Amino acid sequence: MRLTRTMSILAPLALTALAVAQAEKPPEPTFTPQTNPIIGYLIVAVLFGVIVAISLMPSKRSHQDL
Repeated sequence: MRLTRTMSILAPLALTALAVAQAEKPPEPTFTPQTNPIIGYLIVAVLFGVIVAISLMPSKRSHQDL
């Protein structure tokens, strides 16, 4: 009986403490990357050129070409 009364008094306090702890504003991130999109475009252009060059190379099937 006494334990039930004590728990019924302390439970709202514990839940209130949890709610207050979650109400705080999260910290702002300080890391802001300064990347240049041109580098990415250059990498894509090089990869595209490599793929096109490999695709246009003739196959070495001389014994099958009739």
